[in-house]
Amino acid sequence: MFGYKGKIARVNLTTGKVKYEDLPEEIIRKFIGGKGLGYYIIYKEVPPGTDPLSPANKFVFATGGLTGLVPGGSKVIAVSKSPTTRLITDSSGGDAFGPKLKGHFDALIIEGRSEEPVYLYIHDGKVEINPAEHLWGKGTYEVAKEIWKDHPSASIAMIGPAGEKMSRMANVVYDTERASGRGGLGAVLGSKRVKAIVVEPGERPKVAHTEEFQQLWSEFYKKFSTDPKYADTRKYGTTTALLWAAEVGMGSAYNFSKPHIPEELAKKLSGLEIERYEIEPEWYIHGKSCPIKCSMYMEIEYKGKKIRVKPEYESLGMLGAATGVFDLPAVSYFIWLVNNYGLDSIATGNTIAWFLELVERGLITEEEIGFPVKGFGDAEAVERLIHLIAERKGIGAVLADGVKRACERLGRGCEFAVHVKGLESPAWDPRGRRTYALSYATADIGASHLRGWPSPHQLPNDGPAKELVPSLIEDRDYMYIINMLGVCKFVPYTLDDLAKLYSLATGEEWSVEKLRRVAQAVESMARIYNALEWITPPLDDTIPPRWWEPEKDGPAKGNAAFIDYNDFLEARREFYRLRGWDEELGVPLPETMEKLGYPEFKEDAKRALEVVKRRMLNTALS
Repeated sequence: MFGYKGKIARVNLTTGKVKYEDLPEEIIRKFIGGKGLGYYIIYKEVPPGTDPLSPANKFVFATGGLTGLVPGGSKVIAVSKSPTTRLITDSSGGDAFGPKLKGHFDALIIEGRSEEPVYLYIHDGKVEINPAEHLWGKGTYEVAKEIWKDHPSASIAMIGPAGEKMSRMANVVYDTERASGRGGLGAVLGSKRVKAIVVEPGERPKVAHTEEFQQLWSEFYKKFSTDPKYADTRKYGTTTALLWAAEVGMGSAYNFSKPHIPEELAKKLSGLEIERYEIEPEWYIHGKSCPIKCSMYMEIEYKGKKIRVKPEYESLGMLGAATGVFDLPAVSYFIWLVNNYGLDSIATGNTIAWFLELVERGLITEEEIGFPVKGFGDAEAVERLIHLIAERKGIGAVLADGVKRACERLGRGCEFAVHVKGLESPAWDPRGRRTYALSYATADIGASHLRGWPSPHQLPNDGPAKELVPSLIEDRDYMYIINMLGVCKFVPYTLDDLAKLYSLATGEEWSVEKLRRVAQAVESMARIYNALEWITPPLDDTIPPRWWEPEKDGPAKGNAAFIDYNDFLEARREFYRLRGWDEELGVPLPETMEKLGYPEFKEDAKRALEVVKRRMLNTALS
């Protein structure tokens, strides 16, 4: 099929063998690429019940249908079974890794376990397994520097020391400043002893209608790079989002206890302040291919050390506002640290913020911690905790596996641990937006801000959450589609735009409705797998207690995430119904899979329904 290489590379680390497989066109048509293809591979090859950190788990890097072909088509989707949640989890990453991988393969599957540290070197359509003992134990900045000495044109996906020690908050870092951050996927590579994947440029797949595609490419690039409507995004990226979040009561400050904060405080961690330190790093070697930027490179000094980082809202919101540290040099250093260690900034900031609240409430002693911690705003403590988490030392060994496990292990504070299904919440409090908490509750991977936003923007008390469920589903489909196509969400394509581009690339007719059908099928497939794993939707599709506390200040004052619990249940039931799932059990109906054109999942859907029914019965009896 045009737009694809039609090839998958399968690396078995146990045997040291690499196989090259054809990617059938019928699989492309059913799952497109990226998230869809990655979920399909894990679904078929990693049975429910598999230990995520065992050799039986697999790791997939899947490029999207438009990765490397369109402006902003920068994404590769990392997919595996998550050590954090035990669910199939995907996390997209940008920079040049995806387009370069697409020059060789549509997907890379890593399976088994190496006895010694290795890195994979991809060039000329082949994969080499090379020793990485000399890289093991090193931070991502040093690893990248060493690899680029020998391979200056390559792009790198790598883990830091946190991944090596299998922290369930470890991520995969691309070229030092981008990451597949969620779900502890770096720990999966660490368990397999894979330090890095190094990819040289390859030959871009051919598109079906070259002239028309190139003309459309140019039109979109010009539009996105010059239209005044996108001027603020081009200038600041996501770095001004804390101002907006704080203004509307959706911020993360002080472990989500103060979603609304004063503007002058939010400004301290905003693009308005970051702009003062903006630079273009000398070592930025990959060029500028995206017409919309999501952050600014900056150089700043902290404790006599000059650091270069590329902060974005989630890192600022979770390592800064959530911990109560509103000092840009300090927070920039925190970002540098988590990047170097290979830690998810969202999960790390969330877990530390929870820990600081534990201190504030007097629920943990200095003797237990091992050093003095003042509580929110203690930058010295945050810095020290990041080190300890990455090194799995002292109290850091408790925190390294995330907020859910930490509160359970300590036996306290779970009532203000902010997560869904074990995945820490990102920096958006749903009490400032009607129906938004339902997106967290029903998302495939747990708490994610990238699984659909309802519209219009209203407060939860403005009306029944059920009314905005169709808009939530519409945006969820959009997010699935861009993650299957490998397109960045900040490049504002419409679905009509994407359908046209994908049709021209492949030479086949793709409508918006057809793309949506694939999105619904892939989400249903993930739901079936997760139900067979451990999810009991009526019990687990829920939100943390904190979001049932009404906001105390600001425009969302008096609003919880829903009007009341019945409002939540009605909205959730409506979501299940519109998705073609059992309205009470939240499991895809066999007839839905048949109707969507995926009958091969019918029997698993039946089995998932029976499994969830039994679990519900056992819960009622107990």
